[in-house]
Amino acid sequence: MQQDKKAAELEEIKALEEEKVIEQIEELEKEKEIEVEEVEFETQEILEKKKRREAIFEMALFFVLGVLLGITMKTEAVKRITIGFNDYLIAKPTQSYDITAIKKGLDAQMAEQQAAQQAAQTQPQTQKAN
Repeated sequence: MQQDKKAAELEEIKALEEEKVIEQIEELEKEKEIEVEEVEFETQEILEKKKRREAIFEMALFFVLGVLLGITMKTEAVKRITIGFNDYLIAKPTQSYDITAIKKGLDAQMAEQQAAQQAAQTQPQTQKAN
């Protein structure tokens, strides 16, 4: 009987040790999962920081590009456009067309066409009457 008790006790001890080992393995697996989640979280944080840094860098590049384009446009505009107190120095270009003469010529042509139309209308009426 004592041997049965000892054997049962040994089996219980082995079972307890196996349970402890299983619990330790489960705890290690949980710790590994937590570590993996922490690593994933850290990598996500790192990626977000990189994205933010890239966005700031792009905005800085756009700002520099805008400043350079602004300076270029201003220098070109100064060369071609004059606005301000020097306007009285600019020579007024002569018009290559005399608008009033063209208008008078067109009015004369219109009057001639109307007279020709009236003459054309009156001739058939006089021929019908004869």
